[in-house]
Amino acid sequence: AFATTPVPKGFAADGLVLGSAEMGPLANGARAIALVNPAQFARASRLVTPVALKERNPALAHILDVENDIVHAADQLRPRPGDYALKTAFPAGAFGASVKTAMQALASGETAQGVPVQGDGVAVIRLTLNGFDTHENQPERHAELLRQFAAGMVAMRSALIEMGRWDRTLIATYAEFGRRVRENQSRGTDHGTASAHFVAGGRVAGGLYGEAPALARLDGNGNLPVSVDFRQIYATVLNDWWGLDASAVLQQRFEPLPLLRA
Repeated sequence: AFATTPVPKGFAADGLVLGSAEMGPLANGARAIALVNPAQFARASRLVTPVALKERNPALAHILDVENDIVHAADQLRPRPGDYALKTAFPAGAFGASVKTAMQALASGETAQGVPVQGDGVAVIRLTLNGFDTHENQPERHAELLRQFAAGMVAMRSALIEMGRWDRTLIATYAEFGRRVRENQSRGTDHGTASAHFVAGGRVAGGLYGEAPALARLDGNGNLPVSVDFRQIYATVLNDWWGLDASAVLQQRFEPLPLLRA
């Protein structure tokens, strides 16, 4: 999607990746930056000086171009005098810190009056909350992960409302796998084919999309039946949120879900 439809000129980056060294869906074709702390990132980037050489080999030219992009992105994302200072309180822990960093990066593109600075910003931010591979002791581990997720979502919503961005932001969860519903011998569950996901934002029409889990209709491996193809969620984002041609990106037509208000 990013390779075929560039983000508006002047954006700091296509995307930010927080909480993981893995770039996920932003690994190919996107100008994505792994960012820990905007201020720290900006300070570190000053050690990278843009270099211009009259004659450069292709490999060196690529490295220098990447360094120049990092310097430019850091300059746009670092906190500046007059930026909007968030009043939202963020939860402790790694996920809370990632949420805070994400919101600070967005706030770096706001004036003290909460007005977006033309050209600053990113199109997508990827946050990671690890630990859902609960093969053992799932009741305690899963409850704690959901507590962290809920606290992070509450803070994220509060910060986005504070910046006037709640209606302009779409939050969607995704994972590489689901879980089976039968408990294993270690008080956990094993890998499955289906999962539930959340979509949130000011323009999201709340409710259940798809079907409630059909516990009486498990397949031969103990998996839940799938009622929504995950690519329908991607099609919803591409078509209805970003206004792109999802079929061109997904190489097939998938019906968007009717979960966005106009």
